[in-house]
Amino acid sequence: MAFLWITETIPMAVTALIPVVLYPVFSVMKSEEICKEYLSDTNFVFFGSMLMAIGVETTKLHERVALRILMTTGSNSRWLLLGFQIATAFISMWISNTATTALVLPMALSVICELDYCRRRQENPSEIIIKRPIGDINFEKIPSHDRNLYKALLLSICFGSSIGGTGTIVGTGPNLIMKNFVDKNNYGKVTFANWMIFAVPSMIFMLIFLWCWLQVLLIGFRRKTGEEQFDQMVSKVIKEKYDLLGPVKFSEKLIGVLFSIQVFLWFFRKPQIFPGWGDFFPDKYVTDATVAMSVSILLFVLPSKNPFDDKSGGKDFEPIVTWRDMHERFSWGTILLLGGGIAMAKGVEKSGLSDIMGEYLSSFSAMPEWAFILVACFLVTALTEFSSNIATASIFIPLVASVAKEHGTNALLYILPTTLSCSYAFALPAGTPPNAIVFSAGILKITDLLKAGLVLNVFGYMMVFLITHSYAPLIFNFQSLSLSDVYHENITVI
Repeated sequence: MAFLWITETIPMAVTALIPVVLYPVFSVMKSEEICKEYLSDTNFVFFGSMLMAIGVETTKLHERVALRILMTTGSNSRWLLLGFQIATAFISMWISNTATTALVLPMALSVICELDYCRRRQENPSEIIIKRPIGDINFEKIPSHDRNLYKALLLSICFGSSIGGTGTIVGTGPNLIMKNFVDKNNYGKVTFANWMIFAVPSMIFMLIFLWCWLQVLLIGFRRKTGEEQFDQMVSKVIKEKYDLLGPVKFSEKLIGVLFSIQVFLWFFRKPQIFPGWGDFFPDKYVTDATVAMSVSILLFVLPSKNPFDDKSGGKDFEPIVTWRDMHERFSWGTILLLGGGIAMAKGVEKSGLSDIMGEYLSSFSAMPEWAFILVACFLVTALTEFSSNIATASIFIPLVASVAKEHGTNALLYILPTTLSCSYAFALPAGTPPNAIVFSAGILKITDLLKAGLVLNVFGYMMVFLITHSYAPLIFNFQSLSLSDVYHENITVI
């Protein structure tokens, strides 16, 4: 499966179905058991977040939020970069990286087209200039400063999307793979709240470094001649796009309220740092999937227009999300891909492969914990540049858990940094779908990704190590679980 995911010989979603055939045939798992993994509790959490994404997209709330952030940060080229990074990262925390990039990229391309039009009009004031679509622009003939700015904008989107996805459990596939694996094996408590407390600070530091690094690499810190005019053009484009949205619609307000309720319920269900509302229910009865599905159902029930508004009287009822929206926009392939990743991780564990590999890697037993984390994160960061991050997480999370068992260490100490490292693929187009989507715009070259991404990989590698050994133990209390609790060892008291 890993080979097929890397080479994409057949569609990745189809590859994800292979365990349904091979695991029962080779007596790894029963067919009934393996099929359940494709619509597990974790997958329903992702299902709900994708439905919320459809609701946000149909109401165009994401455009309003992104443009408002850009208007707040300002139109100066440096602040424009920061604005795109913040907007992309924030949206990516709640919506899949791929969907976020696909939603934000058209805004950046529109800004680039407008800037190209204004630049040509300045260079040829006596000629009639027509706006060109992005595919007709010859970027090799554009002044290097402008070209570098365009590259920085696109890199801000794809990198910001990957970084933002690490901030929440639902932000990216590896986080959900980790959550499912930890819950099913009782390796500790990873909740929506304590994951955000753990991951959001590193996400912020990564974004700050990305902003500074792109300025060093592509833009520079000195103001260029004519930059004030550039600022005015950008401000005009953003303002025009925002005005086209019109006043805030009823559907936008409603989806904003539902989104806020969903995040609030996720965060305060079982935050661990203090009692949550989930503690009023029997353990494992109410989960994040319960919240996701409750809000998802409301998307098909609540109206997209104010029923008490006279202007909407007499019109047919239309919910925020219709089944047609669901049919046209919902990515079933992503659900299958995540399910395949969960199934693969389960098979690695059930077959005993993770234990065998753990014993094989027992040579690392003499290695200090911090050194093993460095080695594991390096391997994961390197592999995820060439394969799906879900595939990488599915293989390495059970593996490092087995090594933790050999070391007599709480598995979370190895699992958490491994999970974050799965999302740090910045150097190649094949590393993540956001990289591939942005690369397909035709502005970036592979060398652009390599120059910007390799340095970001190294910084992310160092950041993961630092947070794992600084404040992570305060959040997850790595020493609190006994080996019998963590690894299901049966203890009989006579």
